[in-house]
Amino acid sequence: MFLGIGSPIPEICNLPGQGGAIEVSLDYPSAAVCNDAATQSPSQALPSGGVFSASPSGLNINTSTGVITPTGSTPATYTITYTVSGESSSFTFTINPIQQSTFSYSSSSLEQYGTASPIFASGTTTGGTFSATSGLVINTTTGVLDLANSTIGGPYTVTYTTPGPCATSSTFNVSVTALSTSLVDNNFALSFNGSDEYVSISNSANMQITGAMTISAWVKTTSSNYQSVLIKGTSVSSADYYFRIQDSGLIRFRLGNANYGIGTTSVKDGNWHHICVVYVPSTSVTYYVDGVQDAQTTSSIPAAITNSYSNVEIGGIQNFNGDMDEVAVWNRALELADVQRIYNGSSTSGKAANLFSTGLSNGLVYWNRMGD
Repeated sequence: MFLGIGSPIPEICNLPGQGGAIEVSLDYPSAAVCNDAATQSPSQALPSGGVFSASPSGLNINTSTGVITPTGSTPATYTITYTVSGESSSFTFTINPIQQSTFSYSSSSLEQYGTASPIFASGTTTGGTFSATSGLVINTTTGVLDLANSTIGGPYTVTYTTPGPCATSSTFNVSVTALSTSLVDNNFALSFNGSDEYVSISNSANMQITGAMTISAWVKTTSSNYQSVLIKGTSVSSADYYFRIQDSGLIRFRLGNANYGIGTTSVKDGNWHHICVVYVPSTSVTYYVDGVQDAQTTSSIPAAITNSYSNVEIGGIQNFNGDMDEVAVWNRALELADVQRIYNGSSTSGKAANLFSTGLSNGLVYWNRMGD
């Protein structure tokens, strides 16, 4: 080759075979796996013959082959380095922990009332999703069971799946049972003469109900007069709320000076009857006799009960004539199942439903045992 005077000398120090740094490359098929995954081999480690290392410590890796064994490795993010003749290449690799999904409820047998929340075992990953077999009403996000609206039966299988990565699932079986009602001795009732006998109740804050309410009582009468069961007010036309028996023997509920529907079954036959009225603001007034819905009205239901009067009486104003027992008031609307528990619980001679039983005590603001 002729080089003329003043010609540049070519750069030849980096030509192939003339020395310089080697190129090292490292790759794996996945950048993250679960703690129980199969072994992971490098998809590329060039040139061959190098050494593998990982930082921080805790990763099970073969320093000669680069094979990673996730099982037994500590969940963490690692930097894997492959070194050949002083040159190296790195790869970021994560071992994710297997998520725990163990959970339970307070019992495997729950009564058909209220709700039940899941109980997570220590270490369980929250934030996952729930599901349940048909018949059990569940919030799929929180796992809260709506027992009151679930079907009696089971066992139902509840499944919880963690959010991932490395999600797992666990199950718990739950049965829904009918509400149990404990009983109390019931040996006495109060007799009213129909002219001047009544029970005065303190106008406590509990009785100053403005929203939903329920009034329940056992009555025994043959009278053809209008009869007061429970009244908060000074007269028939001046009452915050008034539950009474008509001259026909049908039950009726009043707010202010207005009637809201009327029952269809006479209770003036000289036998004990359980009567109940349920008021739901702006929605309905429902009457029950002996554990069965007797009537309901949904027309022009007021949005609230006024709170104008201070006197509250059992059997007063239009005086009751006969026997009365187990008068109770709730500041909520009892469901049919609640009413049936009260009626059925008192079907045993000499016993009455214990209104402090699960569910029945919810919203109970007044209960007069009438001598017991």
